[in-house]
Amino acid sequence: MLLVYKSFEKGTISIKMKDYEGFTADEFASDDDFIRWVTAPGTRPDLDKFWKEWIATHPAQMDEIEEARLMIQAVMEEPQFLPAQDLQDKVWQRIRQTAQVPEPAPQPVSLWSHWYSKAAAVAIILGLGWWVSHQSRTFHMTNVKIAQGDGVVLKTKENDTSLPITIELDDQSIVVLQPGSQLQYPEHFKKGVREVDLVGEAFFEVKKDPDRPFLVYTDEIVTRVLGTSFTVRNYPADVRVSVKTGKVSVLKDSNANESQEASGTVEGVILTPNQQVVYARQEKKMTKSLVEDPNVLTPVAKQEFEFTDTSVATVFQAIKDAYGVEIVYDEQVLANCHLTASLTDVSLHDKLSLICKAINATYAIIDSHIVIYGKGCANP
Repeated sequence: MLLVYKSFEKGTISIKMKDYEGFTADEFASDDDFIRWVTAPGTRPDLDKFWKEWIATHPAQMDEIEEARLMIQAVMEEPQFLPAQDLQDKVWQRIRQTAQVPEPAPQPVSLWSHWYSKAAAVAIILGLGWWVSHQSRTFHMTNVKIAQGDGVVLKTKENDTSLPITIELDDQSIVVLQPGSQLQYPEHFKKGVREVDLVGEAFFEVKKDPDRPFLVYTDEIVTRVLGTSFTVRNYPADVRVSVKTGKVSVLKDSNANESQEASGTVEGVILTPNQQVVYARQEKKMTKSLVEDPNVLTPVAKQEFEFTDTSVATVFQAIKDAYGVEIVYDEQVLANCHLTASLTDVSLHDKLSLICKAINATYAIIDSHIVIYGKGCANP
């Protein structure tokens, strides 16, 4: 690993920094210096200086950095919901030691109350692939607006027709603008970032460009992507962002909230396919959930939803793989449950209803996860 040596004033402080080029969110989230910078901003000027400069020169890494920040915040806020796996314990211990977080005091709970709390919170972390399910997290980020200087010419397109219209942007990204909606965008995107402003509703098919993140402004909310497809609805009561493909981060605009701007933090969530977030303007609250009608992410062979005396664990895994959703259930309680059914050409909600009816269970959607409640099945 290439090491970069940097010296800073105030004594003779000298630190060694790794070459973080190409780091994933998981790798950032398990790096000691990154953890210190996220968990204790301002206490280490050397780290603040390094990361500020590094981010400025590596804009393509911003999505990974944002996700890593959310991961660390999730772990620190709810460590009690981590699965009991050795690797995850080691990672949490590393974060706790690095950030000097005290060990949580043990609390006696019953197995049922532990499961119920775990399911209700749905703060699930699988290996080092961290799925952040809380409806909001906080992290530090400098917000930007569409730059109008430096020769940037802004165009405004308003759809005053009764049908959707298609707009091709300078980078070949496609926007489908719904009736009564308005989009403001530069005639030519500047170097380093692509920014548009939306009032109303539009579907975006963003051209992938790692060096230029794509930002959609909707008053209090900023949606940030590299390359993906998603829908944004910006109306008086709320802002709704739903993802079709790829990964999207949705952030509160710090300039729209003085208290957030003063503290240097903004709230945000990360969305993956079939997930959405709704920002209620009156309550100033973000809520993450599944989209109303989740779609299969990739073509699935017909027989993959034909089950004959199949364990529900296998059935749930097939659904998870097809829809990209997390299904939470007690594997021990449902270990003896099997299913014989044809679930082809059936919506996700109907699939879940049929499965639950067959095994005498119920399901609920909490945040963006599906939680199955059941008492188990008799031995086959």
